[in-house]
Amino acid sequence: MARIRLPRSSALFKEALWNQQRHLRQMTTPELRKEFTEFFVKDHGHVAVKSSSLIPHNDKSLMFTNAGMVQFKEYFRNPAVAPFKQATSIQKCMRAGGKHNDLDNVGYTPRHHTFFEMLGNFSFGQYSKAAAIQMAWRFLTEVIQLPKDRLRVTVLASDQESYDLWKNQEGIPEEKIIRCDEKDNFWTMGEGAGPCGPCTEIFWDTQNDDLGEDRWLEIWNLVFMQHYRNDQGQLENLPIVCVDTGMGLERLASVIQSKENNYETDVFGPLFEGLHKNMTDSGIESSRDINATPHKKIIVDHLRAMSFLIADGVIPSNVGRGYVLRRIIRRALRSGNQLGFTKPFMADLYGYLLESFKDGSYPELTERQDSIKGVIHQEEEIFMSTLSKGLALLEPVFKQKDLADSKQVPAEIAFKLYDTFGFPLDLTVLIAEERGWSVDLAKVEELKQKQQEQGRASWKATSSLVHAKAAEWKEQGVFPTFTGYHRENLTGQSSTVLASQSTDDGTGDMILSIEPCPFYGLGGGQSPDTGFVRLANGSEWKVVDVFSPYERGLAIRIQPASMEQESVTEEDLLCLHKGFQLTAFVDTKRREGVAAHHSATHMLNAALRKTLGKPIMQAGSLVEPDRLRFDFTHGKPISQNQIHEIENWINTTALQSVQPVIQEYPLQKAIDMGSIAVFSEKYGDVVRVVDFPKVSMELCGGTHVEDLSKIYPFKILSEGSVAAGTRRIEAAVGKSASQFLIEQDRMVTRLNQDLKAYATSAGNGLDLKVNKIKDQVADLSKQYSRLLEKMVKSPAAAPVQKGALRGLEADAVPVQIHELDGEILDQDYFSKKANFLKEQEPNAVHILIWKENMMVALVQKQFPTLHAGKVLKAVLEKAGGGKGGGQAQVARGKLSNGEEGLRKLIQLSTQSSSSSST
Repeated sequence: MARIRLPRSSALFKEALWNQQRHLRQMTTPELRKEFTEFFVKDHGHVAVKSSSLIPHNDKSLMFTNAGMVQFKEYFRNPAVAPFKQATSIQKCMRAGGKHNDLDNVGYTPRHHTFFEMLGNFSFGQYSKAAAIQMAWRFLTEVIQLPKDRLRVTVLASDQESYDLWKNQEGIPEEKIIRCDEKDNFWTMGEGAGPCGPCTEIFWDTQNDDLGEDRWLEIWNLVFMQHYRNDQGQLENLPIVCVDTGMGLERLASVIQSKENNYETDVFGPLFEGLHKNMTDSGIESSRDINATPHKKIIVDHLRAMSFLIADGVIPSNVGRGYVLRRIIRRALRSGNQLGFTKPFMADLYGYLLESFKDGSYPELTERQDSIKGVIHQEEEIFMSTLSKGLALLEPVFKQKDLADSKQVPAEIAFKLYDTFGFPLDLTVLIAEERGWSVDLAKVEELKQKQQEQGRASWKATSSLVHAKAAEWKEQGVFPTFTGYHRENLTGQSSTVLASQSTDDGTGDMILSIEPCPFYGLGGGQSPDTGFVRLANGSEWKVVDVFSPYERGLAIRIQPASMEQESVTEEDLLCLHKGFQLTAFVDTKRREGVAAHHSATHMLNAALRKTLGKPIMQAGSLVEPDRLRFDFTHGKPISQNQIHEIENWINTTALQSVQPVIQEYPLQKAIDMGSIAVFSEKYGDVVRVVDFPKVSMELCGGTHVEDLSKIYPFKILSEGSVAAGTRRIEAAVGKSASQFLIEQDRMVTRLNQDLKAYATSAGNGLDLKVNKIKDQVADLSKQYSRLLEKMVKSPAAAPVQKGALRGLEADAVPVQIHELDGEILDQDYFSKKANFLKEQEPNAVHILIWKENMMVALVQKQFPTLHAGKVLKAVLEKAGGGKGGGQAQVARGKLSNGEEGLRKLIQLSTQSSSSSST
């Protein structure tokens, strides 16, 4: 019997769809999360593992966590080290940068997202294909009760085992088991070496013939890790087969809720409702049809992505992950602009995002909401002006006649938008495409590379050399041991030269790698050690820098103790060769200052969380011998009372003499213990935890004091904003803080003497004196304001000239020229005087002159065709030259020739009045 195809808009089709929907088990997204986890934990003994960060700390090859398997990657390579044999997770994922980037498709397709959740179950040798297939089939057909006749599967053509397992599975006929090639059904970790294997995918029949092959929606991918691809691309069999599965929650929700695309599910429902309300409240016409325009979908998708990224510690910036976040925010704002928003609006939608996760599956969204909203709002405010500048720069381009044929935005314009205004290149492309134009991306890339090359050319020759040598040293296995955590190793430690290289930059400096190495240069915001090394022949070379040119690499830069080139002997150079012994001496005084300030950053982090709330996150730090700098997410200034509270808490804690407990743990265990991590950093599998018991516990590779009393006293030197949603505190501790306080005391003593302020029974005499002076200044300011107002409103002296000017887009224009006292220094007076004169005599254009300065003031309603700025330029031209400009009603400028210009202007006005010739 021929199949009858119904139009999707027909009543019969909608009735058929409704009948199908009635037979599906109705479930919300929170119910899907719960059912999935309980199925694998309660029914099948899996360990529930919470979602890892969107920042993949154990995989330096990825920008973001893009799949559920990322946090288990090492277990697939070596199942023996896995702490459990089978696990399940609901992993937050991001595909908006690097190799996996869906950003450009968001809003234009029914399935693509930047942020999404991935349901997964994993086996590290516990079970293989048969169990994985049976569990997946049972969950889909029995637990959430999808009709078997609407499912089909694909397998790798050569994977007969999987084919037979599906063939024997009840409810799936053989014609719905599709054999595919490796392109579709062989999973690898990428182009390089790593575990890999065949996969089988489960598809859902949308019954939408209009979609062609896309009628079948992939919902679950089961990967069988049974091979390892080596560096030569050859496949080797793994001793233990592992299982890695992934199923998109948003896709599954669209299936179970009978929706044609993910955006129609309850995942996004509250967000669209909030956006609709916000638009209506803002006076913007809003349809409830979410598919009418891609802009609404872009906004709700990007709001989820930006919120989760900020919650995991990513801050908007112009590089790396921060730039991806900035692109996401700005793409959303641009879509808001297209809808009609002219003011920040994204942060106002945050409450609706929380509603969409009201089951508490991601508590960090609630805990850090103030920080997240603050970052979003400030980024909105910044970009609103950037957007208008960018559009103002682009609009004239679209009107250029010489570009009308090519319809291509010049690469120089696109690059300027990106480089000068921070305007994402993809936004320029998007705006151009909406006009039917294009952008020469290849040329823009050339300009970017040229700029980078110019930057690289300015690097020191040493930096270029070291990085060129880094690959060679790494290949040779130059991995020194850092021994500088222990005080006894800081002075007089014997080491061996592993590798050496002259800088060849005329300085005579050398780059060394020594084993062991007590000099710190491992980053983390801590400034490197200095000191000196004594060579085998007894000569000494200063250590001026320490750095890590590659992972687990450590190098020191040394220079002769005497900068005279003849002081470097051939014997010195011989003693710097590989295999020679030397003795290392770290500058312990400098190290002690650095360690004290590093420990203080941990205390400051804890104090900020205690005072401002846990949502604050570290956004960067710098630790030096005499100060510290600490950046953190917070949307508003810290009050003086809060600063005092922070200082008091740290100083009180320091006097309790707390000693740190420093140990190494597996990364996940350290996080589970409550260790604070800088989530924008990458960490290894094993991390170092610095724990000041009951005070602070952080992941940290830096050096610290042996007792917190070493950081006393602690003093905040400054607090302010450094970026949207980011604050910075600078502080000093120990000797540096004491010196600062001594200098402050000396300053107070001098002020007491200068102001003759003495302590009284009522309190500090300086406070009383300063408050008295402030009151006097305030009183004088009020008197001055009243006097200035009287001067402005005093009866105006007759204008030095009245007349009329022609050539100003109108017939003879009445004009009054006023010469003012140029000795008055307050510039506010002249502006107020101009406003007063035009209010008193609105039927004339007023020209005010003092010394070489000129101002034009007029009432726009009286002269609708005139613009004060244009009048000013015309008058300056007539009077002999000058420059200036301004707004429609008031403009300011300067005469080129002062009094002579004034006389000429009066003469012109007189001529104009008598002969109407000007």
